[in-house]
Amino acid sequence: MRKFTLSTLIIMLIAGIFPTGASALQTMTLTEGVSKFVDISQKDLNVIKVPAASSLKAITVSRLLDVKVEVDSIYINVLDKTATTPQELFIVTSTGTYLLMLTPKGIPAEMIVARTPAETIHDAEQWEKSQDHVSGLKELIKAMYLEIPPMGFSVSKVDRDVTTWLGTRRQVIARYVGASLEGEVHELKNTSNKPIRVVENEFYDRGVLAVSIEHQDILSGESTMVYIASRSVTQRDMDKMLKKYNPLDILGGRKEGGATPGIK
Repeated sequence: MRKFTLSTLIIMLIAGIFPTGASALQTMTLTEGVSKFVDISQKDLNVIKVPAASSLKAITVSRLLDVKVEVDSIYINVLDKTATTPQELFIVTSTGTYLLMLTPKGIPAEMIVARTPAETIHDAEQWEKSQDHVSGLKELIKAMYLEIPPMGFSVSKVDRDVTTWLGTRRQVIARYVGASLEGEVHELKNTSNKPIRVVENEFYDRGVLAVSIEHQDILSGESTMVYIASRSVTQRDMDKMLKKYNPLDILGGRKEGGATPGIK
């Protein structure tokens, strides 16, 4: 797989092509045994869609929530418009039971898309296979800039310090995970008293495939966003295994001490 550098021109093109007033969409991957915290509207009707879920049920013991299920959608209304305490909601599908902690807040209602792990990986694989390598990396970075994840990609908010340079502070603030690709959004702040300039090549590390920087010149006290596309952890583990072992050995196609079929 070939590395390439995406210039800030891509970010400029994205800003010019896409409208800035698009509404946000919350997405998540459901995980059994893990509580997922989700912000919901205190005043508006909230909708949680579970695409392709069979036998969908939603269960709560909360007296503050009015919950209804129709096909693949769960409609939630907060009865106490002043409530702020997280409320439990169990989502039951044919693949498992998942717990959401719904936190009422004074925000407009948003569409929340909840996917099961198997469905998410399948959709991500289909999205990645639908385009060539270079186009896929460009589309992933574009998606991170717009904060709209590609089909099947899970998104998580992160607050992880990865600072490596003096006079700067670098935080990972979001992570997008697909089948063989993943992306991270970094916020880089200039904490020195002088302007600094950064270039894409400075962010390449093992597994990194593409980098795009919103603003290469950063004044003192200002910040810029850095978008990084990489091989996923799963893909990297597979690559390591294939380098260590002959694929024919893994498949049982070659016996100890024997020649590889078709090769003399």
